Amino acid sequence: MTRRTTVALGSAALVLAATVGAESWYLWGSSPPSPSAQRPVVVGDIDAQTVVDSAATDAAAIFSTTWRRYDAHVASVTALMTADMADRYRTTATPLRSRVVASRTNTTSRVAASGVVRATPDEVLALLFIDQRTTAGNGPPSYAARRALVTMVHTDHGWLVDNVQTR
Repeated sequence: MTRRTTVALGSAALVLAATVGAESWYLWGSSPPSPSAQRPVVVGDIDAQTVVDSAATDAAAIFSTTWRRYDAHVASVTALMTADMADRYRTTATPLRSRVVASRTNTTSRVAASGVVRATPDEVLALLFIDQRTTAGNGPPSYAARRALVTMVHTDHGWLVDNVQTR
């Protein structure tokens, strides 16, 4: 090998090492962005919308119930929640059971619109507009429109509902 070839190979190796070092610092050396008022969504649009869609599906299940399968409903929807949220939900649902069964209440919910309010890789806050149809016994149906802020958190079991605020 000639001296000229050795210098060229050494220079190429040095440039390659510098490029790898700079790229490594860029990828792993900088911290991920934090959400702020100016930038509340710090994940990609597709990732955020996927979680919002999951929140919409979960909320429609949570807000729909039938008196015939009330206990099974509570058991199935608490599987969509974190342990703390499931405990809070059971605390609210248990006293309602006798009233729902006695009045033979059925509620069907669907999400009419949804959007992302804030999103990080570990937590997404979704705004959902929910239409509900409720019947009690043989009475006429009643309709309600609600807004819900649903907090989804990423866990070892996937995205789970961690909080729900309705209006």
